[in-house]
Amino acid sequence: MGASMASVARLEPVDSPGPLGVFRPPEIHIECGAFRGSLATLFVCVRESKVDLLDIPLGPVCEAYFRYIIEEQQVELESVGVALAALTYLLERKAWRLLPKPEVEEPDAEDLLDDVDPYVHEFQPMIEDLLGRAEERSHLFFRSADSAQLPYELPFETGGVSPSDLAVVFERLMERAKPDPPETLNRPRRSLSEMMFVVLKALPGDFMNLEEIVTGEFTRTEVVWWFLSLLELIRLGQARVRLSEGQVQFARGE
Repeated sequence: MGASMASVARLEPVDSPGPLGVFRPPEIHIECGAFRGSLATLFVCVRESKVDLLDIPLGPVCEAYFRYIIEEQQVELESVGVALAALTYLLERKAWRLLPKPEVEEPDAEDLLDDVDPYVHEFQPMIEDLLGRAEERSHLFFRSADSAQLPYELPFETGGVSPSDLAVVFERLMERAKPDPPETLNRPRRSLSEMMFVVLKALPGDFMNLEEIVTGEFTRTEVVWWFLSLLELIRLGQARVRLSEGQVQFARGE
């Protein structure tokens, strides 16, 4: 804590309201390590919790105030009254800060729960509704690891082709694909149903390797859409897939 000094300069009352009201207190200038300014400014800063009073010695401030009353020949009663009210406020606030705070024992969590009436049953209808919606969402939007339970989850015939075999085919197509050009603004969104029609039209009647079916130049995004459409056609039975001599082959549905 730095040294504190306080000095007083006499001021006449003013008509316009200041920080402490219509009458201005004597200009008690305070200088210490934590604050530098007038008594009125200190009052406002403490009231707005901008200054910690524990870092500001108030003894020199009170001494400067009493010296002003004793030494000044013409003391404005309203001015010194305002200053006294400000000092009283600051001393009271600092006294409360200096008082030791009683240690409050935090109650045990189990004791808190004992005082709470059980009310979980009130949320049971909402919980059941959310669980039902989650189950419905899982059927519509997601594919689980166990595909034997739902007709949508790949229970269809794939000719012994595993997901790993399909992943290899997809990886080979991505190796041939070119990077996508910069996306243009207001570009129309691609439709999966329209892409399925393009893929179905490209599939041959007899089984062929996908490298022989997909020819020409294509981008990586086009490969993703092409492969997603192909998998959906297989699920709908409009396309067939088989594993022949280690090669995954595709054909139009019968």
